[in-house]
Amino acid sequence: MRVERGNLILMAVAAALGAVFVSLILGAGRAEHWLPVDAPRERPAKAEPQPLPTLTAQELGLSWQQSIFSPERKPDLVTGKGETAALQGVVLTGVVIDGQAQWALLRLANQRTLKVALGKALDNGWVLTELSPLQATFMYRGQTRQLSLPVLRLPPPSTAPVITLPNVPRP
Repeated sequence: MRVERGNLILMAVAAALGAVFVSLILGAGRAEHWLPVDAPRERPAKAEPQPLPTLTAQELGLSWQQSIFSPERKPDLVTGKGETAALQGVVLTGVVIDGQAQWALLRLANQRTLKVALGKALDNGWVLTELSPLQATFMYRGQTRQLSLPVLRLPPPSTAPVITLPNVPRP
């Protein structure tokens, strides 16, 4: 009986794998070999975070007078007292609450934007009396009005039919 060279190689590989299998069953490789323990390293002392500097209202107001990101930015317009005492057409576009500084950002009926600090009055006499992250409360001669940030809503679901692929038989 003559064994071919390819079969001889396959038998040698099978014998080697059988030997590895038997050695694993008998317990070879069951002991854990851990690396030696290093000395504990010194961690740097945890530094306390530096408190943010408190800015005065005048210093915070400079951000509205000078450009931060846009060179075309201009300061808020200052106008005289208006004749109307209503909040018709006034929209609350934003609220800034930064510690003691609190402002309401408004868009007036003439599309002019305005920043009003808490306790300050609009040109038409309405005084900003209360501010929350979503609402601004104004008071004028005993009347109180609340402006809320607009709530953005998703568009209604589409009524278009669902796209379907044509039925193509397999080749």
